Amino acid sequence: MIILLTGCIEPNGMVQTTLNDKEVRKEQYINALNFYLQKTGYSVVFVDNSNSDISYLFKTYIQSGRLEYLSFCGNQRKERGKGYGECEIIQYALDHSNIIKTSKDKRIAKITGRLVVKNINSVISLHSVLFNHKTVFFSINSDLSFSDSRLIIAPTIFYTKFLTSKEDIDDSKGYFFEHALIDTFRKYHDLSYSPFYIIPRIEGMSGSTGEVYQDEAHTLSFCVRYVKYSIRQKCQFYKKIINASNNQ
Repeated sequence: MIILLTGCIEPNGMVQTTLNDKEVRKEQYINALNFYLQKTGYSVVFVDNSNSDISYLFKTYIQSGRLEYLSFCGNQRKERGKGYGECEIIQYALDHSNIIKTSKDKRIAKITGRLVVKNINSVISLHSVLFNHKTVFFSINSDLSFSDSRLIIAPTIFYTKFLTSKEDIDDSKGYFFEHALIDTFRKYHDLSYSPFYIIPRIEGMSGSTGEVYQDEAHTLSFCVRYVKYSIRQKCQFYKKIINASNNQ
């Protein structure tokens, strides 16, 4: 498993972005990087599309091969929004990351780079045991119309297929990254999907709305109900998304 953190330290007028303060964003990326490097044992790839450099803060990790820091000048099409920029970052990672290219385990946990998934170790471990390595994981809303792109766990082949929809993503026209994520399953019928069976405990701030995500403790009974809900969601996803597209 590889952790891919997507970053945009300097959004420079990106549409539908509330959090524009460079220093605040930089601090959030630094905190997130430190968390994943110190609290997990996974290789980490950080890709920034604003050509910003904070790699000097992580020289030891980079020299040891644990962290790969990539930066490029993206966001040339700001009118398309953050989702399009996120696709550019994923594409850049697949094309340029030595860690991704040389890893025997071709699964990537793509995480919005300013956010901390407090239970990422448990999320990865549990789903690695319960499902095969070709399964794609992300959360989705109750009516299956919109996905949660903050955390995606999938094999590299899924990201390659997903990126074929990059040019369709345009926030100004109401077609978001999160829509394309679901539609990938309508286009490719050989994919396996599952929601998470434990809730990713996410801390941080939404760059779009400024909403603060706070980690919450859950009772055992709540966790059991969530597993049952996830099972129902998976059944509905296959019925309404995958099977429906197969029959067209």
